[in-house]
Amino acid sequence: MRQIPGSRLLLNSSLLSALIIAPPALEAQNEPPLTEEAYWQEVPVVISATRISQALIDAPVAVTVIDRRMIEASGAREIPELFRLVPGFIVGYHDGPTPSVSYRLTEDRYARQMQVLIDGRSIYTTAIGGIPWATLYLTLDDIERIEVVRGPNSASYGANAFLGVINIITRHAVLDRGTSVKTNLGDEGVREVFVRHGGGTGKLDYRVTAGFIQDDGLPERFDYKRTQIASLRADYALSSTDMFTFEAGVGTGPRGVENRSSPTGLSPDREKSVLNHQQHIRWERTLGVGESVSVQFYHIFQRNFETFWTAPITLGSVGGGLDWLVDPIYVDFSRRTRRYDLELQHNVTLSQSLRAAWGGGARDDQVWGAENLMGNEEVHNHLKYGFMNLEWTLSRAWLFNAGAMVEDYSTTGTSVSPRAGVSYRFSPAHSVRATVSKAIRTPSMFEYAARYHYDGTSSYYSGATRIGPGPDIYEEFWVGTRQTKVEKITSYELGYHSIPMKDRVELDVKIYQDDLDGLIGLSKNEPVADLSGYNHLYTNRNFYEVKGVELEAKFTFIDDSALYIGYAHTDLVQVEGPLRVKRDSFRAPENSLSVLYMMDFHGYSAGIGYYFIDRVQGWESASRDKVRDQVRRLDIKVARQFAVNDYDMELALAARNVLGRYEEMEVLRPEADFPHLNEVDSSAYLTIKVSL
Repeated sequence: MRQIPGSRLLLNSSLLSALIIAPPALEAQNEPPLTEEAYWQEVPVVISATRISQALIDAPVAVTVIDRRMIEASGAREIPELFRLVPGFIVGYHDGPTPSVSYRLTEDRYARQMQVLIDGRSIYTTAIGGIPWATLYLTLDDIERIEVVRGPNSASYGANAFLGVINIITRHAVLDRGTSVKTNLGDEGVREVFVRHGGGTGKLDYRVTAGFIQDDGLPERFDYKRTQIASLRADYALSSTDMFTFEAGVGTGPRGVENRSSPTGLSPDREKSVLNHQQHIRWERTLGVGESVSVQFYHIFQRNFETFWTAPITLGSVGGGLDWLVDPIYVDFSRRTRRYDLELQHNVTLSQSLRAAWGGGARDDQVWGAENLMGNEEVHNHLKYGFMNLEWTLSRAWLFNAGAMVEDYSTTGTSVSPRAGVSYRFSPAHSVRATVSKAIRTPSMFEYAARYHYDGTSSYYSGATRIGPGPDIYEEFWVGTRQTKVEKITSYELGYHSIPMKDRVELDVKIYQDDLDGLIGLSKNEPVADLSGYNHLYTNRNFYEVKGVELEAKFTFIDDSALYIGYAHTDLVQVEGPLRVKRDSFRAPENSLSVLYMMDFHGYSAGIGYYFIDRVQGWESASRDKVRDQVRRLDIKVARQFAVNDYDMELALAARNVLGRYEEMEVLRPEADFPHLNEVDSSAYLTIKVSL
């Protein structure tokens, strides 16, 4: 962490001056002035921006920190719900078991442009893309904090850290001694039970969690989920300088899949099963003050088993009183993914003014897709990568951050993602920053090699009597030609960070422009030489310019209540054709707001969360008239902790979406064919927790 004294300067900008005015309740009375050393004690520190531990005020990009208090006060049941708090983030559900978390854009429901880490390792799925949120083995109680990098970060974490990075940092096992049982009971069929036990012996600390998660999904929808989870974390101190950590977890269970694409019966209601298990080993050695080396290896296995028979489909009459029908088709959309990743990282203080984090690794992704998904083929993607980030204190006020990641993929070749930023600390509590960065996203294996199709037979009927066979049926929908290239982004960021009152007020303002080139999408009705008919091809076809401003503010009042505010204004235009004609787009909401008020009173704790998001185009909607209206959401949670004999108890009641129903971010369908809209209703759930 950098400690730089500086002269106190008055801000001439009326906007920033207004932002740092604290409410009277925040004012400290009769307190002596702080020394610089005292000021920087317990200043928020983050690691996700550069892989170097930095004061939040020194990070080269905007970073949101969701801490334990915010997690508990939010009333969230699932991890994705927490990201409603983050400026510019869009959280929605394609169906009950399929949440999606994206930043600014609604380009696709899989949110493929966000990198998500657990303790520094990627959980991004390379099969379809995105994050398997519903089968993560983590519970909210396992999380210590979440660091959200709001902007491209491929310089630190490689491809797919395209729009941002979410780093979920779990609790050290030593923090969770004892046994606890927790249950959630509520509307929409919510029935959840979690059992946790933490202990230790000698130099070993461990935590074991098991649970069952159940809900019925969205109203009037066939989209239930049933998930069993189990996880283990063990921390072993090999010596005073060596730490060994092992983590493993599994999530599995059935899901309801409702027909939302075909009124003809080509995609009937059905059930699929999912499995996700991971293992992670990490060794870290402290070599001296400001120097450490770590080696980590992790393995991920993901499987979706989804097969079904279609209903008979009438194609029409062919004359002579005969009808032409497609026979029932056996469809297999199953897929399987394996990942093996090995990484070395070295953090070192090269001098009093220069720190570095460098390293490299190798990864092997193996993706198999069944006949109707990827032609019953397994595709491999081999990666070799190296990275370096530098933090250079040029003077007592100037700080320079620079870094780059070099990646070589067997599918898309070699790419370089650089970043450079400078910050000026004009007093201990105020800094401004300017950063430029480039990042990439590699296509998922489905975008790269998809063969999403139906094939079967047809027959001629007279009434209910089969007369004879008709022609074979082959319908190709989505095709990956193995020519898809990486998406690219160039980002420019200006920022202001302030801690005008230590432990009481923290502000961050970000102004940015992002140029997004070659985003992958479906080109419609294009012929392919070796395929029949016309097809939808995955190509690098979309280009956008995004400009905006984001504001984040945290206030802690003298009664220890706290207020968090996040706001984002986004101006998105789509760039089309060789002349780069620009037109407005509803792929991003123009305005969004999140407010969370947290308080403690008379033995109770409470949180009130309000969320607003502007009109925005539905996921993957090709038509600009398929736009979801503004959404206003209010969540309230009240909790009470107390002791009964030797047991610590907690009772909590969470009322969610108190303001009533709103439409979700699903791909919007014709209401005539699908009368049950994808909507979120008001609900509540009760939490009972007993710690033994």
